[in-house]
Amino acid sequence: MSQQPPATEEEWRTHVFNIHGTPFEHLCQYHLRQSPDWKFKSSRYPVEFPPSYTPQVSQTKNSELDLWGTCNPPGLKIELLVECKKNNREYTDWIFFPARYPTPPSLRTLEYLNRPWESGNSWSPNQKILYLVTPPDIAVTDDGRETKGNYQARWELSQNGRQLPRDFTKTSNAAITDAANQIALASQALLHQERRNQEAVAAGRAYPIPNWLHVFLPLVVTTATLWTCQYPAENVAMVTGEIPFSEVQYQQHPYLFFTYALPPILQFHTGDDRSEYRTDGEWEQLARFSILVVQSAAFPGLLTHLSKMTKDDEGRLVLPTLSSPANSGRVP
Repeated sequence: MSQQPPATEEEWRTHVFNIHGTPFEHLCQYHLRQSPDWKFKSSRYPVEFPPSYTPQVSQTKNSELDLWGTCNPPGLKIELLVECKKNNREYTDWIFFPARYPTPPSLRTLEYLNRPWESGNSWSPNQKILYLVTPPDIAVTDDGRETKGNYQARWELSQNGRQLPRDFTKTSNAAITDAANQIALASQALLHQERRNQEAVAAGRAYPIPNWLHVFLPLVVTTATLWTCQYPAENVAMVTGEIPFSEVQYQQHPYLFFTYALPPILQFHTGDDRSEYRTDGEWEQLARFSILVVQSAAFPGLLTHLSKMTKDDEGRLVLPTLSSPANSGRVP
């Protein structure tokens, strides 16, 4: 929705709030509250990780989780953790690069296990990373850049005497990285908080044992337009490092998965033994953090589909088909 330039002091204030993203966050909260499939839990919820009472206190970061909702499909309890990110006005498109050797998205979970042989507790929460089986039309990416859009129109204006800005071709990844880090920190903080809660319950030998798998689903909703950029790597020119225009395909998406390279300080929880032997696969699993990135127009409808997540007989999480494949095509 485009508006005329502000003309009063009050309109300028509103303009500033629009840029900052406060109305956008309130809109996302409205849709989460209105969804019949989700229970709204909190907004602007304070989080910290690593916990400030641990030896890693010097590295503790404080933040806020924008939105928090929960739902209970059969056999699951899903915590939907949402970061609302209004795109930088200079960078309207978020362009992601599909993973060259993709693995399914993975989610952090808690499962509750009987442990009658352990002294004190008869059951306990166990942290586990599970793979998510997704529909084929959801891209899995591992890198992203923010671009300005409307390049061709600006170029044509320059041919008519208008000078191009010096940063005409500048890109960024600040908003993508900031959003990913924020939601990763919040997810790890709340996973840790819930595990401590359940350990306290188990220590009191409370019954029954929770009969659900506890799933933590991180999501970034943004006003930016989402694209993937794909090309055969072997066709990149070795001398210049550039790919010919004709080799590149762009596709617009309502949502996609972004695999964030999780900073080491966010990989471990209190009580984890960092010195124990781990296989290369286990280290890789710790280092990757899957985030569902959603274009804001698709957010209300997506909430219903996410509530239909299931667990199959092999213990994997499964998302139903969300939509018809996104329209593809070259950026005009």
